[in-house]
Amino acid sequence: MLIPLRTDSPLRRTPYVNYALIVANLVMYAIQVMVPSVTLRWQLNPVDPRAITFITYAFLHAGLLHLAGNMLFLYIFGNNVNDKMGQWGYIAFYLAGAVFSALLYSLARNEVLPIVGASGAIAAVTGAYLVLLPRSNVTVLFFFYIIGRYEVASLWFILFYFVCDIWANFSKTDNVAHVAHIAGTVFGAAICFALLMARLLPRDQYDVVALVQRWNKRRQYRDLVNRGYNPFDYTQPSSRRDPVAAVPNVSADPRTQRSLELRAQIADAAAAHKLPLATQLYEQLTQIDPQQVLARQTQLDVANMFFDQQHYPQAAEAYELFMKHYPKYEAPEQIDLVLGLLYARYLSQYERARDCLTRALGRLHAERELSLARAELARIQPMLTATQPAPGTRR
Repeated sequence: MLIPLRTDSPLRRTPYVNYALIVANLVMYAIQVMVPSVTLRWQLNPVDPRAITFITYAFLHAGLLHLAGNMLFLYIFGNNVNDKMGQWGYIAFYLAGAVFSALLYSLARNEVLPIVGASGAIAAVTGAYLVLLPRSNVTVLFFFYIIGRYEVASLWFILFYFVCDIWANFSKTDNVAHVAHIAGTVFGAAICFALLMARLLPRDQYDVVALVQRWNKRRQYRDLVNRGYNPFDYTQPSSRRDPVAAVPNVSADPRTQRSLELRAQIADAAAAHKLPLATQLYEQLTQIDPQQVLARQTQLDVANMFFDQQHYPQAAEAYELFMKHYPKYEAPEQIDLVLGLLYARYLSQYERARDCLTRALGRLHAERELSLARAELARIQPMLTATQPAPGTRR
């Protein structure tokens, strides 16, 4: 048995709705204990369902262990999903997961027993977590003859329970509504994937969509290498007609050769997490050619390091090059927000700051970031007004 204890994903804001759902489940269980008829009245009967019971069943439980297990999973995984979706989006998603799980349970021809429990809705939450934070780690307590505590990737932890549900559903070894668990997990994962693709949820480099995109780029690179492209051959262009293999001869140009050496050193420094060294090397690179841009993640890491070191002009230039060369980055609004703050607070380029902040406002989702952008726009408004030309004059 694997019992989750915590995850390593930090919260950006308090998950009030998830806390409220846990409290609601605890209160409803206390009512069940005091008034047993509540369970019979509000459980879901798949043979003769009532519309309201597609939600009420998710707040009832069959015992203290049933309640404790569900609330533990809801607390561990629900907090981060609430954080990603926001308060109203999360409650709508949670209730939709409960309804969808109950609907598929009711439609399953071999399911005739009434059900109670938040498991279907919580399975939707874990499915969402699988898509939003697949690279996070879960600390688990392991029980199987021996007891130990381990860290596993959330991707494998959630998939393990999903496979267990599939196996238990066909083996019929217990009285658990595994169909509802399976339906909830699929629902949560599918909905979150669709929301990420439509950019209705904030994207980052750690979600499933980003992982798939990086895998696809690695596949494309392997295909190019298999077709004969040699990324290290700068002197012998291929005679093939493939344009990616036609690399010009740069050995005779010492500036270009030095640029290639610096790029390799920067990549090595970034891979070794020596970002201060990478920024120093990058400054040398831009002195040779100011338009040099690094690989996507390395360019972003270098720009972030310039910002942390308070080298604001260099940070702005690095971010601008990143946006110019990687227009399909998953979260451009985050870069626009940082650029807006840089130009407004440290570089006194208020018109450029206004443009970046206005662009960021059109895509930001988190309330804290929206408030920050609005406040900064309001703060620089007097400076923008002061720089406007007088009526009737030319600029």
